[in-house]
Amino acid sequence: MYLKELSLQGFKTFAKATTLRFPDPKESRHAITAIVGPNGSGKSNIADAIRWVLGEQSIKTLRGKTSEDVIFSGSDGKTRSGFAEVTLTFADVSGIEGIEFSELTVSRRLYRDGESLYEVNGQSARLIDIQMLLAQANVGQKSYSVVGQGQVDHILAASPEERKSFFDDATGVKPLQLKRHQSLLKIHRTEENLTQAELLVQELTPRLTTLRRLTKRLGEREEIEAELRRVSISFYGSLWHTHSSELSREKEILKTIEAELQTEREILSAEKIKFENIEKEEKTEDNGVYGLTILQRRYDELQEKRESAREELFELKKNAEVSAAQEISWTPLPFQKILEAVEGLFKRLTIIKSKLKSGELSEKDIDDTLDESEELLGRLKKPTPEAKKIDAATLQKQKELEEEDAKIVAELTTVRQDMNTTAEAANTEKKTFIALQHRLLIAQEKVHAEEEKANTHKVEEARLEARLEALGKEMKDVLPKDVIENVRAVKEKADIDELHPRLLSLRQKLEQIGGIDQETVKEYEETKTRHEFLENQIADLVSALYDTRKLVKELDGDIQKQSSVAFREIQKHFEHYFKILFQGGMASLEEIMASEMEDDEEKQESREAERSDSVIGIDISATPPGKRLKSINLLSGGERALTSIALLCAVMATNPSPFVILDEVDAALDEANTWRFAKIVEELRPKTQFILITHNRATMHTADVLYGISMQNDGVSRVLSVKLEDVAKGDAMRR
Repeated sequence: MYLKELSLQGFKTFAKATTLRFPDPKESRHAITAIVGPNGSGKSNIADAIRWVLGEQSIKTLRGKTSEDVIFSGSDGKTRSGFAEVTLTFADVSGIEGIEFSELTVSRRLYRDGESLYEVNGQSARLIDIQMLLAQANVGQKSYSVVGQGQVDHILAASPEERKSFFDDATGVKPLQLKRHQSLLKIHRTEENLTQAELLVQELTPRLTTLRRLTKRLGEREEIEAELRRVSISFYGSLWHTHSSELSREKEILKTIEAELQTEREILSAEKIKFENIEKEEKTEDNGVYGLTILQRRYDELQEKRESAREELFELKKNAEVSAAQEISWTPLPFQKILEAVEGLFKRLTIIKSKLKSGELSEKDIDDTLDESEELLGRLKKPTPEAKKIDAATLQKQKELEEEDAKIVAELTTVRQDMNTTAEAANTEKKTFIALQHRLLIAQEKVHAEEEKANTHKVEEARLEARLEALGKEMKDVLPKDVIENVRAVKEKADIDELHPRLLSLRQKLEQIGGIDQETVKEYEETKTRHEFLENQIADLVSALYDTRKLVKELDGDIQKQSSVAFREIQKHFEHYFKILFQGGMASLEEIMASEMEDDEEKQESREAERSDSVIGIDISATPPGKRLKSINLLSGGERALTSIALLCAVMATNPSPFVILDEVDAALDEANTWRFAKIVEELRPKTQFILITHNRATMHTADVLYGISMQNDGVSRVLSVKLEDVAKGDAMRR
């Protein structure tokens, strides 16, 4: 991977679109590009542009006060720009995970309203995505990839903890640290989500318990209703079947009796006709036949009178049976109603007691309370409706009719005896008439007997019809329509005495449970589903926490291992390059452990959360040749610059960055040390592409491409490029 192209527009002094192209690597060696120009021409702005597009957020690092300072502010000859944009193009990036193209383009644009955009290959991206992507290639705005003007000494001036951050970049553990940081953020978010989910579960659990209990009661109610439905069908079906069967049987019996009665009536009618014909033949008024005729008429009158009384008595009995049959419509008062009635009486008695004490009690209060008590007692007992009772007048009338019937029967008996006596005394000539009369009497008795039997069965039929009617009304009041249909379809008889207490018990249980809204079931299911979802979410979060913490632990191990190996390598190279630059001397690096640092508790906790191991700082020791100094604070400016360059080169040798921008790092070096620095750069160029911003001729001599930066009176930086090899060829031709 190498930097192929840099494009700027509107960034600081580069108002116009400007492009710097860098040569491809040749013969396993990267080209060295030198950027030169007078002071104030804008050379360092190129380093700032690269640092900015890589994600630098510190405006101070970019030598500005506000973010708007990176946008061209205008000049006398040029209006200000509305935005700043920098684009880096990398080639040979196939080795980077997640990149399927041979080239990678990273762009950043900033508008004056503060809107900032990042793009990767023309697609919008987040800064973290760019950082993670470039970190895989050891490229980043805070790493040694870009060393700005005056920053070469920063590593020496920095605190041990700041050096530790620099070495993290240098040792290549930055991608691992970014992953660790993201994992720690994930742990924090997961813990917050877990806490929230647990709080929601705590809030839902009591409501879920209540809904579960109500739903269970609803289930019990449904079971009771189903059982009540079954018992009701069996109970009322048995009653309906029994009464219907009895009614059908009574109708069949009555039909047979009426047929027999019709036959007897036909026989009686025929005998009467014969008797009337013979009677017409009798002319003698004083004979026995005449006497019999008078007795027969009296007998007929008594029979008609008895028939009328019996019909009236039949109607009275029929009405009495119908009234009695209506007792089947009685249903027990519900338990809840009983409680309400008793509570009402209790309240009324309390009021009476209070009025009794105050002297305000009236006779009406006592009478009203007695009436309510009698009403409640009457509703609690198995009632016989008052409207259906046989009153005293009806009973007296029935008694009178029965007494009258008895008198008529007695008189009929006497008349019959007289008719028999007369018949025995009749002469032989009249025996035929008497016999006929006797047959007529027997026929009349048979008709009366059949009529009596028919009346009895009519009363029973009326009683059964009344019971069926009352039963139907009761079923209509207490049973659903579909149950009534099932009731009428019952063909088997059950034990009524066993079913009735069961029926009352089930009704009482329903009263005690009360009504439950069906929406409760829906709410329960919704709450249960949400509760189960939260519990599953909690389980997933707990599992994610375990996995993420395990990952952090693994990353800590990898970081520790990689850092330790890289640190030893850097230390070796640091000593090597220090001796090259100083022509001798000693230099070393030392890790500072957490136990060696004295700090307040808050910083300790903060550091513990961020570091991957017990190393929290890096200390540097340097002793130039001929001196006994070890502390870098005692080094001269030139010695500090050489030490910084030696350490920087040691880092690049250990973990090469694809490209490095060095902004006047050689400014403090003399000519001899510049050549030594150039030698080191030449040694490192096989693995690193160098872009050197310099004024030093020795450094320029090392470069393959030379970019000149100039600025005219309009305050806009311009770029001129020269290939030094072409210049050398031209000089040779001229010579």
